Amino acid sequence: MAAALEFVNRGLKEGTSVFAPTRNIWTAPNAAKLVEHFALAEEGAETGFLNKLERQLADVDEDARLLMAEIVTLQFLPIKEQMGERAKLDRVKRVLDLMEHPVQVPADIAQAFQGGSFNPGPAMQNMLPDGVEIIVRLLHAWFELTPEEQEEALENPKAWRALVRAVPGPAFPSQRNSLLYLVHPSYFSPIVSERHKQRIRDAFVGEIDSASGDLDEDIHRITLAIQEKNQGPANFYQEPLRSVWDPASLAPADGEEPVDVETPPQPAELTIDELADHLHIDADWLSSTIELLERRKQLIFFGPPGTGKTYIAQAIGRYLSGSTDTTSLVQFHPSYSYEDFFEGFRPVSNADGVLSFELRPGPLRIIAEQARNNPEYNYVLVIDEINRGNLSKIFGELYFLLEYRDQAITLLYGQRDASGAPEKFTLPANVYIIGTMNTSDRSIALLDAAMRRRFAFRELHPEKDPVRGVIRSWSERNGCKNVAELLAELNSRIADDAFKIGPSYVMKAEDEADLSVVWETEILPLLSELHFGDGVDVGDRYGLAAIKSAIAARRTGGPSNEGEGSAAE
Repeated sequence: MAAALEFVNRGLKEGTSVFAPTRNIWTAPNAAKLVEHFALAEEGAETGFLNKLERQLADVDEDARLLMAEIVTLQFLPIKEQMGERAKLDRVKRVLDLMEHPVQVPADIAQAFQGGSFNPGPAMQNMLPDGVEIIVRLLHAWFELTPEEQEEALENPKAWRALVRAVPGPAFPSQRNSLLYLVHPSYFSPIVSERHKQRIRDAFVGEIDSASGDLDEDIHRITLAIQEKNQGPANFYQEPLRSVWDPASLAPADGEEPVDVETPPQPAELTIDELADHLHIDADWLSSTIELLERRKQLIFFGPPGTGKTYIAQAIGRYLSGSTDTTSLVQFHPSYSYEDFFEGFRPVSNADGVLSFELRPGPLRIIAEQARNNPEYNYVLVIDEINRGNLSKIFGELYFLLEYRDQAITLLYGQRDASGAPEKFTLPANVYIIGTMNTSDRSIALLDAAMRRRFAFRELHPEKDPVRGVIRSWSERNGCKNVAELLAELNSRIADDAFKIGPSYVMKAEDEADLSVVWETEILPLLSELHFGDGVDVGDRYGLAAIKSAIAARRTGGPSNEGEGSAAE
């Protein structure tokens, strides 16, 4: 990281600017200004890092603003893959534009943005304020050291680590590990996840005989040992080393907690194949669905209950956006309105108890503004049960923007500017909308024609790909092979395709007793709705005992109870 060393040599050692070498900006007074106006600043009403930064730096001088731009550059330099050259450069230029007389990004820094040292997961790219705060506070702490202590920190990796770890502010281990590597790349590895470090150390500790108790020291010694043995670099994120410490290659995002089995994964580190494997669905189907969403911007998953519509929608949303912070979920219902979804007036009272009405943004308006302020990121809004709302009422004039993203409309409650002109609104291209709908509640044919035209549709049905293979893949992996047979027998008795039972119901059962509870309390009540008033004994036809009896009879060639094997009329 030659570019990073420029910040060490010019900034930390000499105090001069990397962007404008004749200016002394890496100074104690400038660091103190950034701590006061940025790290300790109160939260405002603005959305987006740059909008907040514009307010926070309004009262600082040009040198302090230039220093902030260089700090943001240092935060972006090591990131690769998840943030491209254009996105990095655009962010830095927008910080420089806060200056009255902006300077240019040096060519070598712009070129360095093309590369990077590690894939940090979504945290470092979506928690920019926290990362910048740590660097600001670190710089402030740097100037409180004596010259001798500064020299020791630059010469001794462990002294630098002690300084970085002692800096107050957000915990954010991946950001702190990044700073270790940027200053001492010959000692600290480009591995910013603490969990990854531990797993790598445990997997390769045999290369150094025994662990020392210092994780960084162990990783350093392991790296040297493998380099010497293989006569080449030791990249723990490529084969043949990756599979040794991470057999599943499904590691969560750096700095994040382990993913729960019932929670869609943080897919920023996953390939399409890995995400498909996690979801138990076909990789080609998943890839084509993501391509369809990227092209159309709006997509609806439809199908019977339990087919994983919401689960898959959230997983795809997080894959596209790279973070839970840029993926939101709302649920429509019959009383949901435009005012709830986009914006509307809400009663508020002041300190004196006087009631007034204030225009408040809804989920779509909030995510649209976030996307507008951060054009390099994708933002995904998942609308669960989209068919349960009055779509014409909820979307209103926004229908137009779903089809024409590059055009502006006048909003229902739009404000007016100083000249009296009405506010214009556009829906940013980096906003994606994924809806889900149960066909047991409402058929696609009953959807508003304008809505059908503006959304792409993907069916998720228990007896069709990709859902058809989900239960078989899951049951084989979890040692529950009979569950797939039970579900197949159940669905063979349900004539109405809209009421076929999806695999999600039985996948939540942990054992036989739990399966019986799910069957009695979730599946049978759903089928009772199908046969409401027609005199069918739901328990006799669809009960777990009846299903097992039919399967056993088929295997032995014996009879099953009358009526149990007949399909619903």
